[in-house]
Amino acid sequence: GITIAVVDTGVDLAHSEFVKPNRLLPGLNLITPGTPPQDDNGHGTHVAGIAAAALNGMGVAGVAPDARILPIKVLDSTGSTVGDSVDRGIRWAADQGAQVINLSLSGGGQEVFGPSTNEAVAYAWSKGSICVFAAGNSYLLSSGFADQNALVVSATDRHDQKPDYSNGVGSAKWGISAPGGGGTFAPLQDLIWSTYWDGTHPNDYAYDAGTSMAAPHVAGAAAVLRSLGLTPQQTVDRLLSTAKDLGPTGRDSTFGYGRLDVAKAVSGLPAAPASSATTVASSTPGPSVLGETTSRTPTTITSEGVITPVPTTVANAKAASTSTTSPALAPSTVDRGATASASAPTSGTKHDSGAGPWAWVALAAVLVGAGAAGFVFRVRRPGGA
Repeated sequence: GITIAVVDTGVDLAHSEFVKPNRLLPGLNLITPGTPPQDDNGHGTHVAGIAAAALNGMGVAGVAPDARILPIKVLDSTGSTVGDSVDRGIRWAADQGAQVINLSLSGGGQEVFGPSTNEAVAYAWSKGSICVFAAGNSYLLSSGFADQNALVVSATDRHDQKPDYSNGVGSAKWGISAPGGGGTFAPLQDLIWSTYWDGTHPNDYAYDAGTSMAAPHVAGAAAVLRSLGLTPQQTVDRLLSTAKDLGPTGRDSTFGYGRLDVAKAVSGLPAAPASSATTVASSTPGPSVLGETTSRTPTTITSEGVITPVPTTVANAKAASTSTTSPALAPSTVDRGATASASAPTSGTKHDSGAGPWAWVALAAVLVGAGAAGFVFRVRRPGGA
C-alpha cells in the first residue's frame, strides 16, 4: 500500500512492468494539463522501474516491487521545465498521500534549489512524505542541500567507488549513496538496467547511468521500510544508520553516511502488515509556468562492444541481497540490497527486451541554470548508436 511519487518526465503508462498488476495511480501532468502523465522522454520510466518495477519474472524487478507508482510529469519531452512545476509536483504528491517522492532532477552550479522548492520539501515532510533527491552529475565533490529534510543521493559504481560524473552529497544532513552505474568508459553491464520508453518499442528496457539512477534505489528502500510500519523519521534514520560506510570513517561529503544496504535496513524488522487499497484523487492542475530553457553541451559516457550475460539472483520482494556477478570483468560480487537486475543482453539491437551489442548511454536529470523565470530543470540524455 506504499506510494512512490515519481516527479519526472512522466512514466510509460502502458509498460507491462507497471500495468500487470495495475499499480499506476492517477497521476498529474503539469506540462500539458488535463492529459495523462505519459512519458515522452524515457527518463521517468527508467527511474520508476528502478524503484518499483514488478517482480514478475521478466525484464527487471525494482527495489519495492509491491509499491504503487504515482507519476507526476513536470519535465517536457526534452527533459526541461522552467518555473514552479517541480514545486507544485512535490506539493501535489504530498497532498495525495505519497509516502515517498523521488526527484531525479538536480545538478549544475552549486546544486542549490530556490526558496520555493525548499518550502515545498518542508511541506512534504510535514505531510509525512520523504523527498529523495539525486545529488547531480556536475563532476563536483559537493552538493549544497544544507539542512533540508530530504534524502540526497550520490552515486556509487560496482566497486563502491564514486563514479567520475557523480557529485557528492556535500552538506546534506541526510546524505547517502546508492548504485548509479559506472563512470566514463564503464562497460554497459556496469550501468543500470531498467524500464524505458522511446516511443517506438513497447515494453522497452535500457541501460542508464547517473545520480538519477541512484536516487530511486533509495526511494524504493524507503518505501519498503514504510511498508514495514516505520515512520518517516524512523525510515530515514534506519537507512542512514545501516548504510555501508565508505570513504573516511563516518559521514563524509562524498558518500554521506555510506552506500545503501537494503538487506541490513530491513533485517530484524517485522513483516509488512496486509496492504489496503489507496485512492488518489484526480485533480485539475492550474496553468503551468514555463519559459525558455537553458541548454548546454552534454557530457557523454560511452561504452561499446558485445555484452556478456550477467547471472543475476532476483531478490525477495522485501529484503534479501542481490549478488550480480559479471564474468566479463574480473570476478566480483556486488551487494545491491534488494535490487534485482535483468541479465545483460547478448544479441539484438539497442531497443528490445532481449538485448544488444549496445553503444548507448544517458546521463541523469540536471539543473542547468537559473533565469528570470526561475530555475531551469533539464534531463540531459545524449543519444547513442
